[in-house]
Amino acid sequence: MEDLSFLDSPEPDALISALKALWLLGALDNEKSLTDLGRAIALFPLEPCYARAILAAKDYGCVSEMLDIVSILSASSKLFFDTTEQRDTATEARRRFRHSSGDHLTILNAVRSYRESVRGQTKRSPDWCRAHFLNERTFLEASQICHQLQAICDRLQIDWKTSCGDKEDVLLRSLAHGLIQNTALLQSDGCYKQIMGATVVKIHPGSALVDKKTPAIIYDELIYTSQIYARGVSWIPKSFILSIGTMRQRSVG
Repeated sequence: MEDLSFLDSPEPDALISALKALWLLGALDNEKSLTDLGRAIALFPLEPCYARAILAAKDYGCVSEMLDIVSILSASSKLFFDTTEQRDTATEARRRFRHSSGDHLTILNAVRSYRESVRGQTKRSPDWCRAHFLNERTFLEASQICHQLQAICDRLQIDWKTSCGDKEDVLLRSLAHGLIQNTALLQSDGCYKQIMGATVVKIHPGSALVDKKTPAIIYDELIYTSQIYARGVSWIPKSFILSIGTMRQRSVG
């Protein structure tokens, strides 16, 4: 794969990093060949980590909820927005959605509340979204994405209606399978250090977990300012992270 000809060749380090990421997801085997899991991941028009989370959700029985979360994360605009003048008001308005496990289930709570608010309506009503400082365009785009993902699940014979109800742990475990490279452990100074890397990060101020300390986290992305912040953060049992990551990490290194 490293010998392929590109019109604009990527940096060698970037290519190696991408191959490592796919291997960690189980999309490539030790010979860098695409696995059956990798072929399934490739069918989804998503970041590989989120496709992997959906496939893990099949095994954990939470596909319906995972599609809702991934669809929001894959939309082109952010769900939550703030204005400088009304930041405190926005924070208070969205408190009803906040989930103790972090940002991913906070998103799911917002999706469920939005659906309840529009149930039975024949017209769009943006008032509810404005009152809660939520971007309705994100909900609408995510709905289209979700329908597309449901069709791919049908192709793969995955029952996308399978729901875990309120069993939050299975959702977090499914996400961890996809975000295995985006994991960090709590340090003695209150920051977090990546398991697969040496970067020290802090939880983003907008996260539902910003005022909490948990032994291990997963996150969607890193934001680089004067500090390095993890955004889109949820807690995950440290033992579970180690169980799915340590063996692969050792063999890559």
